[in-house]
Amino acid sequence: MKNKTIIHGVIAILIYMLCAIPVYPADNSEKESTFEKAQKYYFKRKFEMAELLLQQALKENPENEKAYSYLGDIFLKKKRYDGALKLYQRALDMNPDNGENLFRVGQIYYYKKEGQKAIEYFKKAFAADPSLKYSYYHVGLASLMLLRDKQKTINAWEQFLSIAPEDTQYEKIRRVIELLKDPNFKIPPPGSDISIEEALHLGGATLAQQERKAEDRKAGHEKKKTKQKFEEIYRDDDL
Repeated sequence: MKNKTIIHGVIAILIYMLCAIPVYPADNSEKESTFEKAQKYYFKRKFEMAELLLQQALKENPENEKAYSYLGDIFLKKKRYDGALKLYQRALDMNPDNGENLFRVGQIYYYKKEGQKAIEYFKKAFAADPSLKYSYYHVGLASLMLLRDKQKTINAWEQFLSIAPEDTQYEKIRRVIELLKDPNFKIPPPGSDISIEEALHLGGATLAQQERKAEDRKAGHEKKKTKQKFEEIYRDDDL
């Protein structure tokens, strides 16, 4: 009888211990979402696969703001500007204060050669996120390349240098500002044989002098020079 009591006691303890062992749900930590897979392909620069997965992620969750942004980046890289614009605007509908998306919209308008709209969005981007200091570089870039406005370019780039004195392109931009301030320097009009980069390379030459140099170059009197495009002086690849 005593032995039976001991056995029953042991069984009761075992049952209690078994009941006390916590039951954990199945580990789904390794199961990636469609969006997470898309991100991985995006950062590996495998944009075709990333695009397909992002499209699927948006079907699964039409309110995924980041998916719209990433897909907009891919469309922008492919120069599908109208499609990219719609995607960024959709993301901005959900988060109007996203500085990066505001900046990208500015880029699209720049590539579409809509200078005023580009400037508007570059300024909005900086207002929403003051860490996006290079927005003011792009305000100047649009003012120079699209509006052909010396004073607006100077104002924007002086503003940029004041907020980003540590920028690696500081000296280059400062020198360009000095050239623009030269009263003899004229920005070549749209369609000119002289590009803005070439005009700046020539320094404070008058437009007539620049045009004569262009004619000399056409006639083979000047060696061909490879010049960095002005858009490439400052990049935002780390965005």
